[in-house]
Amino acid sequence: MIVMGVNMKIVEVNVQEMYNMSEEAYQSFLDKIDESLNPRSHEMLYDKFSNLMDNPEINVLDAGCRDARHLIELAERHSGSYKGIDIVEMNIKEANQAINEKNLEERIDVRLGDLMSMPYEKESFDLIWCRDVLGHMDDLKGTFDEFYRVLKPGGKAMIFLVTSTELLTDDEADFLCKPLATYKENIDPRIFEEAFKAAGFKCIEKDIVASEWREFAEETGRNISSKQLMRIAKLTRNKEAYIKEFGETLYAVELSNCYYGVYQMFGKLCPIVYTIEK
Repeated sequence: MIVMGVNMKIVEVNVQEMYNMSEEAYQSFLDKIDESLNPRSHEMLYDKFSNLMDNPEINVLDAGCRDARHLIELAERHSGSYKGIDIVEMNIKEANQAINEKNLEERIDVRLGDLMSMPYEKESFDLIWCRDVLGHMDDLKGTFDEFYRVLKPGGKAMIFLVTSTELLTDDEADFLCKPLATYKENIDPRIFEEAFKAAGFKCIEKDIVASEWREFAEETGRNISSKQLMRIAKLTRNKEAYIKEFGETLYAVELSNCYYGVYQMFGKLCPIVYTIEK
């Protein structure tokens, strides 16, 4: 089994082999593992996107903008015009509030809408930013067709997606995806890549992030995965009490969300940044 370039060969070890190592030698091994591999943080996305912004009058679309935090960051870093679209009304309300607080109303416009039928003219944008959204789309190919329509010739889309690996079983995929309103087919990298190619895009970069962001968070004290692991333990051990107080839906969403994070450390899920071009 090959997962992210790592051979997951099963090695059979007997008791003598397992314990035939001095404490000093074992500790040396652990010390080596504990050395940082210098993981990148989520800030790499902004830097990567900046490398695509070669026009001061560039038009950028955030497809699935949520509360506009990414649009605001990009607008503060660069000139140009920024638009965002999201299907959740609360997200648009929060986005407009954040944009107003930053006095960016003249440069950022967000609106309620569906990525499958966006209210923009053909060939309106130079770049599309899309972070952790396309797993939710019930018609992945149709979404890429719409991206293709609104992008100018030569336009690019940078897409962050947490994909499944061969370590993730079908049952685990269902357990994760259904409470998180995600289609497990969409996070299969083979299906995902076939969909954007069928829409006419070519991939110009595939950056496998794997567990880097998660490692960075642990090494810098945010401890996101550690907290989620602890929450899994508590949610599992105190299940009935949490469901009684907060309801089954919230319980299922949070439990799946925690596994979604921890599985990135286990290698069952693998974040990837795709840059595709029209």
